[in-house]
Amino acid sequence: MGIEIRAMEEQDIPETIRVMKEAWVHSYESIEERYYPREAHDFDMSLNTVERYTGSMEYEYGFFFIAEVDGKIAGSIRGEIIGKSGFGMIRNIAVHPNYLRKGTGRALMEHAVDYLKAEGCHKVSLNTMPVLLPAINLYLKMGFVPEAYLAKQWWGVDFIYMSLWFDKIG
Repeated sequence: MGIEIRAMEEQDIPETIRVMKEAWVHSYESIEERYYPREAHDFDMSLNTVERYTGSMEYEYGFFFIAEVDGKIAGSIRGEIIGKSGFGMIRNIAVHPNYLRKGTGRALMEHAVDYLKAEGCHKVSLNTMPVLLPAINLYLKMGFVPEAYLAKQWWGVDFIYMSLWFDKIG
């Protein structure tokens, strides 16, 4: 199974949205349902629109990559560099259930980290829910460290703020 990571293109948007939604439904039903409010999940799902994805692609400091396996979109990762600050933020990552635990998430994360390094960032951060143990384990293996525990951050749900530093400033 060869995984190819590339920048998302406009024609990829509908399929990327479908994959994102299937990934989020699977995650919600298998892990998050007892933790994350249904209203929050439905709100998050409503944000997956062609207009928002197009806007993400057009955002000057944003990035949006997809993973392809045998020509099929298997996952995506989206984030941004906060202006010229040297700080990158991963906003979301999703892997279709058929490609979980097969290296797709790691490949997306590594590509995003390499991209942020090449763009001169000194740090990248992300938020995750404490119940998403497979994701947390991946982030830890990649060198991310928990930097803060965000109590009742989003919809009254706790999150973990994790970061990876590339170089010291100065």
